[in-house]
Amino acid sequence: MRITRRPALKSFMPAVGLLLAGGLLAGCGNVPQAFTAQVPTSGPIQQGEQVGGSSADQFIRVIARPPRPGMSAPEIVQGFLDASASFDGDHAVAREYLTDEASLRWDPSVGVVVYEGVPALTESGPSVQFSATQAGTIEEGGRYQVVDPGTEALATFRLVETDEGLRIDGLPNGLLLSQTDVDRAFRSYALYYFNPDFEILVPDSRMIPVIGPGLATTLVRRLLEGPSDWLQPAVRTGFPDGVGLNIDAVLVDGGVARVDLDAAVQVADDAARQALSQQLVWTLRQLPDVQSVDITAAGQPFFVPDVPNPQPRDAWPDVDPSGLLPGSSAYVASSIGVRRITDDGTEPVDGQAGSRNPLFTEIAISADSSRIAGLDAQQQLSGGSLTPNATLFPFRGAALPVNIAFDGPANLWAVDEDGEVLLYSPSGRAFPIEVEGLADDDVLRAAVPSRDRTRAALLVQSGPRTNLLLARIVRPSPTGRVGITLQDPIRVESKLVEVVDVAWSSADSLAVLGSESAGAVQVYEVDIGRGSLLAQGAPESPVSLAAAPGLPTLVAGADGVVYDNSSGSWSGRLNATSPAYPG
Repeated sequence: MRITRRPALKSFMPAVGLLLAGGLLAGCGNVPQAFTAQVPTSGPIQQGEQVGGSSADQFIRVIARPPRPGMSAPEIVQGFLDASASFDGDHAVAREYLTDEASLRWDPSVGVVVYEGVPALTESGPSVQFSATQAGTIEEGGRYQVVDPGTEALATFRLVETDEGLRIDGLPNGLLLSQTDVDRAFRSYALYYFNPDFEILVPDSRMIPVIGPGLATTLVRRLLEGPSDWLQPAVRTGFPDGVGLNIDAVLVDGGVARVDLDAAVQVADDAARQALSQQLVWTLRQLPDVQSVDITAAGQPFFVPDVPNPQPRDAWPDVDPSGLLPGSSAYVASSIGVRRITDDGTEPVDGQAGSRNPLFTEIAISADSSRIAGLDAQQQLSGGSLTPNATLFPFRGAALPVNIAFDGPANLWAVDEDGEVLLYSPSGRAFPIEVEGLADDDVLRAAVPSRDRTRAALLVQSGPRTNLLLARIVRPSPTGRVGITLQDPIRVESKLVEVVDVAWSSADSLAVLGSESAGAVQVYEVDIGRGSLLAQGAPESPVSLAAAPGLPTLVAGADGVVYDNSSGSWSGRLNATSPAYPG
C-alpha cells in the first residue's frame, strides 16, 4: 500500500535506586530474613546486579529514598516525584513527602500523566510549580493515550513547614511519572474481546504496574470490567452482564490459573461459554507461568463444549488475534504481472491479474487471498478474483483513488484525492464510509483496516504534517441501515512528522514508513498500546511497505527492488513494486 499522486512533505539527582528482579516474586510475598538483612536502610542507593531469569519476566524495580532533613522545597517535590515510581505499599515512601492530611487525600490510582525528560520546578512562595513536556496519559483502567506534540504538563505543589521539615500539603491526584519511570514500572498487556462477528479476538492494550496485586488477578478483573471506552463500540464480549469473580483472586498453581467466576455466569449459553473461555485463555496465556486455565462458577465446575477443563493455553487457535490465515504469502506487482512470493522465488497469480493487462503499480490482497484490487499507471482502479481464468473489472465512483486496502475477505476500501472513503462490495457497488472526528482542514490520505476489522490506521494530512491516527470501526447491526463509520481518531505516536505508508504488523502494532523531524524516511514499529517507536532503518529511497504477523516486513524502493530485513539488514529480494500481504 502506498499513498500515490501526492507530493512529499518537508518534512535534580534522582532519589531512587534500581534493582533488576525476576518476576513479581521480587516485589511481593514473604522474603527470607537472610535476604532482607542485606538490603541497606540508609546511605546511597547503588545499581543492583542482574538476577537470572528470562527477559520476558524481568523488570526494573524502583527502590525509593525517603526525605532527608534540610531538603529545600524543590528537592522535596523532586524526591516525591522520584519516589512515586515505586508502587510498594501503595507508594509508601512517596507518602513520606506528604503531610498526614495530604496523604489521606491523595489518590494515586486515578491515572498517570507521563512526561519526558527532566521537569522544571519553580519555587513561588509556599508552592512549587511543575512543568514538563507531556508524552501521554495512562487512564485509571490502564489505557495509554498519546497527547498532541507540544502539550505541556503543569502542576502545583503547596508545601508547609512541619516538625520533620518541609512537606507537601497540596497536590493533584494521580501520578506524575517520567517516561523512563513508566518504562520501568509498567508493562503492556492485552485484554481480549471479540469483533462484532465473534470470529477473532481483538486486543485492548493496558499498561499494568509490575508491582501490585497478582498480575493474573489484575488482568481478569479488568477483562471483566469490559473494554475501554474508546474501543467499546467496536467490540463484543462473551461474558454475561454483571459477571465478576466469586473469589477476588486468580491463583496460579503449578501452571494452572484458577478463575472462579460468580454464579451469574451460569446463564451463558454454549456459544457464550466458548467465547468467554477464549477471552480468558488468550488474556492469561500472556503470562509465562500460565499453562492452562481452570474455570469454575461459584466453586462448581463450569462446562464448556469441546474443550477439557483446565483448558490448555493453546486450546483456541481459531480465534488467534493475528488474523492471518496459515500459509499466507506476500504478493508484489511486477513488469510481468502480479506475483506471489514463494520459498523458491515467485509465481504468477491465477487469473487476469497474473498477466500484464492491466499492469498494476499498486495492489491490495483480501484477507483470504481470494481477491485482488489494483491501480495502474493511470490510477484506474480494478479488481477481481484470484482464480484460474478470472477476469478483472473496473471499480467506478472513486475520484482518482490514492490508497486502497481490503476490509476482510471481500470488501475493498478506497480513499480518493479529496479524502473521501468508499467501500466496494465484490460486485463493484460503492458505498460511502463516514469519517468522524477530523478537523475541518484535515485531509485523509489512507485508511487501512486491522485484520480483526475493528480499527483502522489513518494517515491524515494536517497542514505541513502527516499524522498517524487510529480510528475505531463501527459497523451497522444486522437490521441497521447506517453504513460503516470511522470514529474518534486518536494519536498512537507523536514523533513522526512525515508518514508515507502504514501496515498492520500485528494485532496491536503498526509498521510505518516515515521520518522524525528532518531525519531520513525509514521503517518504524509503532506499539499502539504504549505509543512507542522502534526505528528499523530502511533501504535507500523507500516508497511503500507491507507487514504481517510473524512475517518479514517488505519495503519497495524507488529503484524498483523489494527489500526485506529477515537477515537483520535490508537486502534486495526481487525486482518488483507494491508489496502486499493479505489484509
